Amino acid sequence: MAYFLAVANRKGGVGKSTISVMLAHAFSTWGYKRVLLIDLDAQSNSSLILLGGSQWIETQRKSLNVAAFIEDRMYAMNPIADYIVGKAGDVTDAQGRVPTLSLLPGSLAFEDMQDELITHYSRHNTPFRQAKLKCANHFRQALAMAAPLADVVIMDCAPGLSNATAAALALAAKVVVPFRPDAVSEFAVDRISTIIEGKGYDDVMSIPPEKRRYICIANAVRSGGKDDTIIDTIAFNHPTLAARMPQSTDVANAFDWSDERQTMDEKYGGSVAALRAVYDELLTTLGAV
Repeated sequence: MAYFLAVANRKGGVGKSTISVMLAHAFSTWGYKRVLLIDLDAQSNSSLILLGGSQWIETQRKSLNVAAFIEDRMYAMNPIADYIVGKAGDVTDAQGRVPTLSLLPGSLAFEDMQDELITHYSRHNTPFRQAKLKCANHFRQALAMAAPLADVVIMDCAPGLSNATAAALALAAKVVVPFRPDAVSEFAVDRISTIIEGKGYDDVMSIPPEKRRYICIANAVRSGGKDDTIIDTIAFNHPTLAARMPQSTDVANAFDWSDERQTMDEKYGGSVAALRAVYDELLTTLGAV
């Protein structure tokens, strides 16, 4: 059964989709795992990275996406496998083999669909709070259907706290929290930690770091300046990987879709060592994957 890993932060622009894709590449090529990435962000960035624009548009035309899957389950118990795209991404392992990497694509309609789901469960004068609980349970049960299909399920969550994100956080064995070392990141990490643990801040701080359900990753780290100070401050209060992803043109260029598959070294260039360090340390932290 799959290990569910959510990638989340209420703050936007911290690199949730890029970290999700990096981990999907790493687990599938270096770890030889069957990986499924579920794109829960209506922006669909991880889907565009893994499929390219033309293929992603085709998934929308054929209703092969998370919005169609969740909406269809209002009326029928369609299997999640019917909506999944196989052989996603444009990488190979070192021997040139295509990794087992699949994708449940995102959809621009996903936010509207979530509103429709609340409306669906609000019928017959059902109180809003009860309808919202039913909606969250709908998402949780739907996402859990991926368990037999992969060794690792990575859920790329949208900014904020949608019903889909709340379900992913509840389902995940571990939550990866990417952050950029900027002035507001400390508050954002503080906030998401209380949501993940379901406790107030002081109660979260009383949990030993190794027993918390989340781990932070510093992303887009610049050399020099205040970045080290901000990272050290966050790491003092929150479990944080020592390995970091640097701000790099190699990282940025890695997310341009290529029609020809590449090795991880070719894909990530000079940043591959940093990604390998993040993956190795995260794997040690997760333990059970």
